[in-house]
Amino acid sequence: MLLRYLLIMAIGTFTASSAFARPHLFLGFNRALKDTQNQKGKVEDKPFSPTISAGYNFNLFDSGFGFSPQLGYIHTNQTANDDFGKQKVHTIFLNWDFIWISSLSDSLAFRFGIGNFIKRTSGEGGTVEIPNGGGTDQARRPDGTVNSYSSTFNLGADYRFDLQLPGPWVQDVGLRFELYTFRPLSSENRNYTFNFGTILYF
Repeated sequence: MLLRYLLIMAIGTFTASSAFARPHLFLGFNRALKDTQNQKGKVEDKPFSPTISAGYNFNLFDSGFGFSPQLGYIHTNQTANDDFGKQKVHTIFLNWDFIWISSLSDSLAFRFGIGNFIKRTSGEGGTVEIPNGGGTDQARRPDGTVNSYSSTFNLGADYRFDLQLPGPWVQDVGLRFELYTFRPLSSENRNYTFNFGTILYF
């Protein structure tokens, strides 16, 4: 069910006409920038999560501006810090980005826009003690599947190598970095994640 929309987008990527849009596929990873603490108060790094997305680059009014929506999936296996097993986290995201190709280089495109993230967290229930100042508090782990919804402000860049590959499918390869800001108006609850990886142009 989670992959259904991504599969539809991927099929569209291979069948779209390049006269109207440039389809592409992104393969990389996602990582959060905000540190967290386990139940002992130790700061832990966020995991690198495999990420895949499919999208199009639409040229607007034959100019350097374009519209670049993309639909993606992030897979995270987040190990719990206690005896309650693992939390399985799956995220679907839909980005509504615009791109601008600089006149200095046709290979470099800056992107900005907004995104919608749906995170599905599956757990085995129970509680865990977490640090809170000089003491601890108890927090409940998800029992079953819980969905959470977030909106983001997106900012990033794509670089195309202009390889002009002769193959019937992949015509070029590039790199993408995109930063996602969650709750950008809240200085207390603001968080950041980023995607980095390879783009395959068709």
